[in-house]
Amino acid sequence: MPQLQPMPLFLNESAGADRGLICGYQLQSEGPAREVSADGIVQALAQHEQVTWLHFNLSDARARRWLLDAAFLPTALREVLQEHDENRRVESTDGGLLLVIRDFTYEDESDPSEAATLWCYAGRHLLITARLHALKSSDELRQRMRTGITASSGVDLVTQLLDIRTARIKQLASDMTHQLDDIEDEILAGNIREQRAQLGRSRRLCARLRREFGPERADLGRVLHRSAHPIAEADRSVLESSIENLAFAIEEIAEIYERAKLLQEELASRLAENTGRNLYVLSLLTAVLLPMTLVTGVFGMNVAHLPGANSFPLVMLLILASGGITLALLFWRRLL
Repeated sequence: MPQLQPMPLFLNESAGADRGLICGYQLQSEGPAREVSADGIVQALAQHEQVTWLHFNLSDARARRWLLDAAFLPTALREVLQEHDENRRVESTDGGLLLVIRDFTYEDESDPSEAATLWCYAGRHLLITARLHALKSSDELRQRMRTGITASSGVDLVTQLLDIRTARIKQLASDMTHQLDDIEDEILAGNIREQRAQLGRSRRLCARLRREFGPERADLGRVLHRSAHPIAEADRSVLESSIENLAFAIEEIAEIYERAKLLQEELASRLAENTGRNLYVLSLLTAVLLPMTLVTGVFGMNVAHLPGANSFPLVMLLILASGGITLALLFWRRLL
């Protein structure tokens, strides 16, 4: 009876020579993960009892070519990579989970919310990730591999990647909360300075975080509960926990956005109050000086035989008297 031939790993037999691999790790039951080199990928994939992570740089043409020829990857992933589709996508495939998500880049100084696309496929014992730009969460996961982490499946490992990213969102939220605390104390103390620009930056950061990561929570929940391909119970548990963490982080960002908005309104109210007070003082000064200016204008006219025109004390007395009468009227009308 003829023996069945194993399914080839690559559509093109020469594809194994071109990888563009950034890093690869195979998790061990104890200790740090074992590094997988480009030449050891096929051997690592053959060990189905251990979880393997392969991370690729799509700016390298070899990586794209290798992934497109990888017959063991789902067709949906190869199509997404071939079309260079960066639209957010979370769906279950036959035996795995396909994700096209956003992750933080290294643009902290210019914009801490700057994000780029990360393509992921999580299978039973495999995690494939690919990116065009250097991303923080995947780099943090690479560092944790060296210290030793455990994962029961590729879905479990990609969930840890999502949790790393969620921790970054929470850190940004914590930093903004401390900043808003300081701004609130300054505003309530009447120390008005450049808070408007700071509050504007905080609201913009919150808006971008909600726009980049908020819809992903609904996508993950939909896949978890309405997927045509059932997810293993253990993977379902860790994925639910990750979705919950992301939901809490997004809700915290939404609360910070609303708080920054309220502080902007309070700041605008304080500025309007200060402006009104200044205008009020200016109006009072104008009211007091107006009759005094009238007296000086009358006696400044070149009119012959004007009574008191040659008496400086009398003119000064009339000026002071007009100012005093104006102040008395203001006090009487309770305008002072």
